[in-house]
Amino acid sequence: MIKHLLTLIWNQRNGNVWIFLELLLVTAMLWVMADSLLVDTYTYRQPIGVDTQHTYLLSFGLTDDVTEMDIERNNQATQDLLQLIGNLRQCSEVEAVCLSKIATPYTYNRGWSGLMPVEDTASASYAYRVRYVDLEYFRVFKVRDKEGRPLYDQVLKNPGEVVLSETLDEIFFPEGSGRTQREVKWGPKSTESMKVSAVSAPLKEMDFDTYQPTYYYVWRTEQDFLDEVAENDIRFYNCLFRMKKDYSQQEMEAFLQQESERLQVGNVYVSSVKPISEYRADMLKPRLDNQKKKIAMVGFMLVNIFFGIVGTFWLRTQSRRAEIGLRAAVGASKAQLRRELFLEGLFLLALTLPFLLIFLINMLYLDMPDTYRLAYTWWRFLITLSVSYLLMGGMIYLGIRIPANKITRMNPAETLHYE
Repeated sequence: MIKHLLTLIWNQRNGNVWIFLELLLVTAMLWVMADSLLVDTYTYRQPIGVDTQHTYLLSFGLTDDVTEMDIERNNQATQDLLQLIGNLRQCSEVEAVCLSKIATPYTYNRGWSGLMPVEDTASASYAYRVRYVDLEYFRVFKVRDKEGRPLYDQVLKNPGEVVLSETLDEIFFPEGSGRTQREVKWGPKSTESMKVSAVSAPLKEMDFDTYQPTYYYVWRTEQDFLDEVAENDIRFYNCLFRMKKDYSQQEMEAFLQQESERLQVGNVYVSSVKPISEYRADMLKPRLDNQKKKIAMVGFMLVNIFFGIVGTFWLRTQSRRAEIGLRAAVGASKAQLRRELFLEGLFLLALTLPFLLIFLINMLYLDMPDTYRLAYTWWRFLITLSVSYLLMGGMIYLGIRIPANKITRMNPAETLHYE
């Protein structure tokens, strides 16, 4: 059968060369589009490591101006903020409240700082994403450890100031978990070591991003937070909280109005409350718009490819009516004729595989596919290649099946006059 198909393809090589080049070009285009959509879809569906449902960012203002140099007034504002947070925790509708710095999800409020294992003898440390948080942060965002357990419980029972993400833990301690008596330091010249309290699930900034090495620096007590704020402006810090159920904008405004007396303490007052879901929508809008444009472009390309491939094989099959009629006249069955035509088209498509593999190898060599967000593995290769060839096979099938059905239904004597 294979020898027979090769003979047929070779005998019609003048026309098949152009069809082969068309199939090779279109399959390569399909692979590029399938690979790009796979990377976007896979990264988008991976959890970011925090649960932002029912969470809000509380913005507070100061009735009097406070600067970093005004230490006494800054300390008083800090005490007022802590009392305000205490009042918020007492509200029956509130589940958890926390303080943080450069740790609010879906915002550009981010920071990086050096960190390295104590036993590392390198002359320099790398900067990693850092989030300064208190213990309640893990309850507000329902952060999990690498085994899927509530991270709050693990940090509470294990001493230590630092929580590593699983990604950073694998970099620092590839031979084992960072929760077992491991220590880190700020840099090679640092004499202060810090214990690793726990390892969180992998963390990323946004849905379309990849996981990045991250660590939490945890304020375990109120005094830890006071020591931190003593050298900084109180306005650098954020108050985040989780409600027990989802609140509409009107319901949240009613709640703030109801608790207005408790939400102003001394020099500090609540200026606004915004759900994290709105920050997420604002941050993802440009990426989602680009994704919609990409999907629309892919859809447009698929329509053009569909009509191009189907039309090519339709005309190719139509032009062979005389041959089909002659073979039907000498005893070939309709099913056999359709099967051979389809196998011939598939075999012509299969001949593009070695050349497509050369194209893929060159693309990988030039680092053209997105391997930063998703490593190029065998499963990624097989999925994108299978999707490309299945789509092509389906188009070839339609391009052959419909005209072949019409031809095989004709009387053999009627089609012989073409010969």
